[in-house]
Amino acid sequence: MHQPYYVNTSTGVINTPALIFRTLFNYYPMAVLSRMYPEVRVNFNLTPVLLSQIEGVSSGKFSDRFLALLEAGDSTTGEELLDFIDGLPPQVLKRYKVIDLLKEKIEEGTCKKQDLFDLKIYLHLASFHPLVFDDEIEALMEKGRNFGENDRELLHGKEKRILAEVIPLYRDLMDTGRIDISTSPLMHPVLPLLYNTDTARKTRTSLNIPEGLFSYPQDAREQLIAGMETYERIFKKPPAGIWPPEGGISDEVLELFSGQKILWTATDESLLAETLSHPLSQDERCSIWDFRGKLSIFFRDHSISDLVGFAYQRSDEKIAAADLADRLSNIAANAGKNILTIILDGENPWDFYPDYGENFLPAFYEALRGSNRIKTLPFSEALRTDISRRTLQGISPGSWMGTNFDNWIGKEPANRAWAILSKARAMAEKKQAGLTEEQKNALLETIMLAESSDWFWWYSLPAETKIKTRFDAFFRDSVRNIYEKIGEEAPEVLNLPLEEYAHEETTPYIKPVIDGKITHFYEWHDAVEIDPAALWATFKPVDIPVRKIFYGYDEDNFYMRLDFSEKADFEIRLTFHDSDRKVFTIYPGQQNTGTLIYACDRIIEIMIPRKEISAGDRDTIFFTVTIECKDGKQFVLPSGNFFRIRFAEEEEDWIM
Repeated sequence: MHQPYYVNTSTGVINTPALIFRTLFNYYPMAVLSRMYPEVRVNFNLTPVLLSQIEGVSSGKFSDRFLALLEAGDSTTGEELLDFIDGLPPQVLKRYKVIDLLKEKIEEGTCKKQDLFDLKIYLHLASFHPLVFDDEIEALMEKGRNFGENDRELLHGKEKRILAEVIPLYRDLMDTGRIDISTSPLMHPVLPLLYNTDTARKTRTSLNIPEGLFSYPQDAREQLIAGMETYERIFKKPPAGIWPPEGGISDEVLELFSGQKILWTATDESLLAETLSHPLSQDERCSIWDFRGKLSIFFRDHSISDLVGFAYQRSDEKIAAADLADRLSNIAANAGKNILTIILDGENPWDFYPDYGENFLPAFYEALRGSNRIKTLPFSEALRTDISRRTLQGISPGSWMGTNFDNWIGKEPANRAWAILSKARAMAEKKQAGLTEEQKNALLETIMLAESSDWFWWYSLPAETKIKTRFDAFFRDSVRNIYEKIGEEAPEVLNLPLEEYAHEETTPYIKPVIDGKITHFYEWHDAVEIDPAALWATFKPVDIPVRKIFYGYDEDNFYMRLDFSEKADFEIRLTFHDSDRKVFTIYPGQQNTGTLIYACDRIIEIMIPRKEISAGDRDTIFFTVTIECKDGKQFVLPSGNFFRIRFAEEEEDWIM
């Protein structure tokens, strides 16, 4: 469970709804669930940067603008409320149609004072997870509109109480043995890259990573120690385990952990497979691995974790919970002294579930509680249990995404950010001798903030311009603060975005031959090209059978191409989402079916008449691609969103 540092270091104000929303929608409900099911032993990783922000808002040290919407006399404008809507997950907000109605009123300029007041209340009501709805929340939901001061005061008081209670609740659950809590280095950096960005050059990367970009091993150590100190201050004991930010490990990082008496860490199984140079057996995947006799490593079962993270979000929640419990029970029936490790992002999966996990989580916990085959263990207790163990003398460096660090370095904007940070870090090293101890400590904290993984993430992945510009500003401000702390003028480069966000809309006008082959080089040259692996912003599936998706159109038809990484033994469904929802199914072993024409050979090529998917004068269509594999795995692309295409006017179309 992690949130970047959203606090404006100059004003102490948080301007995004993310912290309050996630506390109400994820952190508090998951703790409540653990209180309800004490037999289900869970490990939570709470990052220091998240804990410090919850503490800061609860104590009044920081001011949160989203929470302040519920304060008496708040005079938020419609434009500000639209910004807050943009900062909340659309897949959660869609449950409340009144939010769309009030949003439209603001955009049309017909919004009244009561409408603004109601929208503020609804944005907060939408932030409560259904697992923690009580009679008061239900009553507000039932009331629906025309909220008053008493409603505002009730909701504000409830949220303040939860903010004050959530960390003590986790601490109590740990102290009573129901859960365990691990932590991470202070500002969530990718530790191997702090040691030396050249580590990324030694991985399985296809990206260009300049040599000698950044190397400050001492910063990795300071980040770890500061994170451990935050944990010990809050939980009154040192942490036994560390989740390395982004699952990023290397031999140097593991040695660092052992030097601070850390007992265990965890990462993805792909790094173990790379280290051993062969596909993993069940016993290898389900053993505890001891690194040089100094600390233990748990390797995440990628397939099972992805079921929860991705596949089940399109299923009935109770059926999905039963399926997962059955899978685990079947594995247990054939296992020896094994441990199966499931590691998930603490926030994002439930946003995409039909009921946001309200039915999946209790049903799954019930199944675990009633099982005589499955025993749940937090990591620290697993170390004291008779479980199969193996040894490692070294590890292939990488992250949860596999044997590379491509989500944080290698793309041009990310490389530029590392170079800018490196220059500021070198200047700080040169100037710190003339600072007082207090000034040195303030400088170190500023440096650690600038090293956060979150900034480099958004320079590396495709995302909406609003998100990228926001995090670009966070990074540049953090580096600018380094120069301020050492009394130097910030370089001009920090006054402009590191990435060019403006773009021209392309016209993907194509006329491919539907034969399942790449007939000539330019056949799909002007199409929109999608890399499915880049569509996830969290733990992503590694076994998506489709490598590339292309789409475009001509005067009469919509076209799509899928390049697959293995034999096309799967079903494909194209779903066009509008008031008239249409679904087209492709079976690669067959060919044309009615209005749908397709061919499968080296690739799959598909043609659908535009009149079948674009009724009337509508010029933009929204669609998703579902891949249904024979083994039951399902991938919906893009997850929680839509592909879209705008059919240009005839005079806009052109072909070279």
